[in-house]
Amino acid sequence: MQYKKNYLIFGVPLFVAICTISIFLAATGFGWTRCMKKKTSAYCERAHEGWINEPANTWSALGFVVVGLIIAGEMQWGSRRENSNVLTNSDFMIIFFSSLVVCLGPGSMVMHSSCTNLGGELDHLSMSFVCSFLFAYSIQRFFCLNLTHFLLIFLLILGISEISVQIPGEVPIFGTIGNLVFAIFIVLIIINEILIIFYQHSNIRKRWGIATLVAFSMSFLIWNFSKDNGLLCDPDSLIQGHAAWHLLDALALYFLFRYYVSENNSDHFHLLQETK
Repeated sequence: MQYKKNYLIFGVPLFVAICTISIFLAATGFGWTRCMKKKTSAYCERAHEGWINEPANTWSALGFVVVGLIIAGEMQWGSRRENSNVLTNSDFMIIFFSSLVVCLGPGSMVMHSSCTNLGGELDHLSMSFVCSFLFAYSIQRFFCLNLTHFLLIFLLILGISEISVQIPGEVPIFGTIGNLVFAIFIVLIIINEILIIFYQHSNIRKRWGIATLVAFSMSFLIWNFSKDNGLLCDPDSLIQGHAAWHLLDALALYFLFRYYVSENNSDHFHLLQETK
């Protein structure tokens, strides 16, 4: 099937990348973030003098920007539309997804470059955006929901995630309540995808789902062991475990994209219509 090219598919994520990175560079370069309240970083890398406190942890987050643009580029000029599913049949959904992946980069970069409370909040917000999309998209596919239902679920999960990060308290392994809630949503997404594959017998390439799970599991282990005083923590090393966490998570999101677009269930799922 021939698709009319919509250049917004790549144009919007590219615009998002340019705007958010420009704001990041301006905020750090002019010292705006250094005037804000500092928070204690728990991610090993020793803070440097200058406008980037944690260089390795900061610049590695660009991996999310690269992956978001690759996803948009492959949908714009590649051959990822050969299968019929919600993502391949909706320009809005692919623009939304790739733009949220792009935003993970600057969100994390603000936190690691400034070590401020605002940076931490923006980092968690960008993670909440992506997590909310993944959860809502999984539920949408399982129950054959339309765009309105998808957006309502997205906003609900986003609200829960953002409320949870404000709850004080320490949690073993995950650190904060917000991180724990994030992990719970990820587990629920995995369970729902298993149901989609084995209960609904979705025509989807399981190997991309397995690759996603392996990459994310490896990144989670590295994230834990590369915290302050962890087995992989070397504050003065140019190679930081938390930087590897960023890159592996970015890779996992690309694998997840390949998993999504491999689905071919035109007779089972209601195809998402563009917003009017």
